[in-house]
Amino acid sequence: MGLKEKLIQNKKDNEEIKYEIAEYQSALSYQLGYSNTKIEEVDWSEFFDPFIKQYADLTLKLKNGTSDNPVMARKYVDAITGSVENISESITNISSNTEVWGEAMQKAGLMGGLDLMGTPISRVKALTILNEDLPGKTDVVAVDGNIENLAWEIYDETGYFVERLFINKLNALSETQDMFVSIPDTFQQNQALKQSIPEIFELKPVGETQVLTGGVTEVYRKKKADGELEIKTKDLDGNMVQDFYIIDKETIGESLQFITEIDKITAGMLGAYESSDQVIAFNNNILSEVTDHYIKPGKALREKEQLKFQEDYKKWYLEKEIGKEFPLGVPRLKDQPQEEVVEEEAVVEEQVI
Repeated sequence: MGLKEKLIQNKKDNEEIKYEIAEYQSALSYQLGYSNTKIEEVDWSEFFDPFIKQYADLTLKLKNGTSDNPVMARKYVDAITGSVENISESITNISSNTEVWGEAMQKAGLMGGLDLMGTPISRVKALTILNEDLPGKTDVVAVDGNIENLAWEIYDETGYFVERLFINKLNALSETQDMFVSIPDTFQQNQALKQSIPEIFELKPVGETQVLTGGVTEVYRKKKADGELEIKTKDLDGNMVQDFYIIDKETIGESLQFITEIDKITAGMLGAYESSDQVIAFNNNILSEVTDHYIKPGKALREKEQLKFQEDYKKWYLEKEIGKEFPLGVPRLKDQPQEEVVEEEAVVEEQVI
């Protein structure tokens, strides 16, 4: 199975979890007589009892001077004491992730949402359980009996193991990023680009504000070989039709102003994060719809790959953010020449002014 197929399959598996959540939530209204406890709580007494005994024994030996290795004993005593703080910090870090998890899942696969392509299904399932969107169980374990190697273990409601999250790694990761990768949201930048190039993108006054019409200026409307505007006419209800001009995306793509503004957006994305994870997520979930190009998650992008990302963003923008055509004039009767409609529209505009 190639990279594209693996990523698409991972997306399908993660979307299945969204279905499980929806199904579970739908069933809740029919289960009002049952307990609403979704996650079995950790039995802290059972977890800490062995270490409390170790702490007491080691402390006594250190006090009496009978420890075989005082340096190691003190280190382990400190680790037992510090474990409470480490666990508490991890709970805070998990909570900060679950606070934004719901919205990330709602927008999953879209800008501002969860990276469905690259996020392992185990992480999606684990965070879904931690967020109490699905029932399950959490445990804290000392791997190999070592208090310095603590981990959260997450299980589903059947007791099936989902994922192990090492607490030290979790706390270190949370200093710079979340437990999951979100797809960057460039909606505002995409709109601002059009507002910044009125030479290309048509604006009209609404009150004291200039707003985008969705169309383009005369230079960027596709022309026929004889220089006349290329027009497409579509039937409407009744005996009416609407004329459309074709937007010349090729000419827009060659505009220095357009290229400069696009490069500002992509340069901002490439420089905004410590890793390439978010840019790769944007590529795999968003750009790939146009480019059919996929990048393996969890790697750093080299300069050549960054340049390709910038070029692919431009291709995607031209395809998805700019329309193919735009209405020319107002609807007209089928037997009314297009020129008359344009003249009528010009007269109306003159009267308004």
